[in-house]
Amino acid sequence: MEHLIALLPLLSSMPALQVFVGGAVAVTCVAMVLRANKDKHEVPPPAPGTVGDAMVHLQGPAEVLTILRDLREIGRQQVEHLARIAECQRAAREQLTAQTDLLRSIDREQVRHHGHD
Repeated sequence: MEHLIALLPLLSSMPALQVFVGGAVAVTCVAMVLRANKDKHEVPPPAPGTVGDAMVHLQGPAEVLTILRDLREIGRQQVEHLARIAECQRAAREQLTAQTDLLRSIDREQVRHHGHD
């Protein structure tokens, strides 16, 4: 940092260098602004994030009713899927219990047979 501060008096005596650096900075800033403006026009608008955001773009109440029906159908399907998952969990739990009971009976038999040997 001290080296840069030591260069300040030297740079202040070179107005041509100051003009060149200032011009380079200005050209870079203008180029960045133009590029950002171009990119802004090429990017599609962001998709709506929530149902409320989507409703701004609707044409009328018929679309609202269609969306609500779709949401109700999705909710019904979720309930069915959750019921299937719960049934699978119950079956897995019963199977695990049966296997655990079988392993316990095998352990008892082994203890009984090893105890008599």
